[in-house]
Amino acid sequence: MKTYSARPRDVTRAWFVVDATDKVLGRLATEIAARLRGKHKAIYTPHIDTGDFIESPAERPFRGS
Repeated sequence: MKTYSARPRDVTRAWFVVDATDKVLGRLATEIAARLRGKHKAIYTPHIDTGDFIESPAERPFRGS
């Protein structure tokens, strides 16, 4: 079995709207970073940008620790 390596033309991007209301900043940042890098996808390849787009519409999006 060969190791799969994604190519830029294989990547499909999606938009995710993150509801950041009453979430801790560090956990929110970790969740967003994983989605931006594409680590939640089965086709994740470290040297290819497989991430998605993130939108956080909240005015005051997070709470303190």
